[in-house]
Formats: sequence, C-alpha cells, structure tokens
Amino acid sequence: MGLLARFLDGAPAPLRLWLTRAGPVENREGVLYSHPGLPLTQTGRVALEALAARIEEDAVAHVYAADSRAEAEAARLLAARLGAPYTLEPALRERAWGDWEGLPFAAVRRRWPELVERWKRDEAGFAPPAGESLADVERRAGPLFDDLIERHAGQAVVLVGNCTVNRVALARALPFLPLAEGLRLEQDYARWTLLRFYGKDGVLARLNG
Repeated sequence: MGLLARFLDGAPAPLRLWLTRAGPVENREGVLYSHPGLPLTQTGRVALEALAARIEEDAVAHVYAADSRAEAEAARLLAARLGAPYTLEPALRERAWGDWEGLPFAAVRRRWPELVERWKRDEAGFAPPAGESLADVERRAGPLFDDLIERHAGQAVVLVGNCTVNRVALARALPFLPLAEGLRLEQDYARWTLLRFYGKDGVLARLNG
C-alpha cells in the first residue's frame, strides 16, 4: 500500500522528526570515532544554537540523542533552547569501529587493504574487526525509531544523530532507499532534515537545510 491510500483513508497526524548531526567536533586528525566520541568545537556549539532558533515555533516535545560526548552536549543545548526535555539513548550511538577506532582512514587502508575492498563491495553488511556494520546499527536503532513513531504521533521531536544513525532514519522513512545508498542524501553537521511519519509511512519534507 502506497502513501496515496494512506492519505485517502485519512492519514493520522504525523510525527515530525527533526534530524540533525552534532558537530563539527574536535577531530583534527580525521580519525574514525564512535562512543564515547569527541567534544563539540565552539563553532559547533554556535551552529547548534542558531539551528535551534529555526524551529522554536514548532513546539518540540522531546529531544533524543546518543549518550556520546558531542551528541549529549548538543542534546542539552538544543533542549535548553527549545524548552523541551531530553533523553540520551545508547541505541543511537555511531557504529562501533572496533579495531579501527581512533585511526585515520589512511592508516586503516594501509593496514587492512583487503578488508577495505570488502567494505567497498558490501557497504551495509561489512563490519570492521570487533566493530559494527550499518545493518547492525539498523537492528539496534530500528526498534527505537518504531517506538518514537508510536509514542510521539502528532508531535515534533528532535533527534541528534550521526552519519550512521541518520542513514538508518532516512532508510526507515524511504523504503526505496537501500541502507547502503544513504550517503547519496547529504547529512551535514548542524543542518535540519525533516521527516514526517504517518504511522510507519515516511515522507522526506526537508533535506539538509
């Protein structure tokens, strides 16, 4: 059943999911990082303050974020500005990089060239040694998305994500978008993407604005 049937039958009030990424972060070496993560830069804090001002009129009901350093700081900042409570969720953490954690990609390519080639062939299913794949993150974050869609129907919610979790959110809203193709939709730091969920049927209302 497509969205036309949903609207003709009387669509419920949607969840308005304001999706963003916490950053820029302090990462001068350009390393791969997940949890506990890296702190926001001052530029990132200023950008997030400005970002909050753009949706103050939408009466945000709740802010959700990973419990990692930049995401947690961004959640506190946005929640204070928007006058909303916030919750930190481990399920929203960036993918675990395992043995690659803390290394720049150039070093990863030198030390694990065959694994990098496998990653390129299977972007969604590949996991670094002792790390997670995109599919692993979808399995841990997906149930939380389903819960938010049900719990906050008719409300506006902010989700402070990261490169991987935001790809999962986009794939959940857009079933024609394979998880491995999420990088085709840009998700920059301190930008808003708006997803509307009519039940589990998603609409991309704004992208990276």
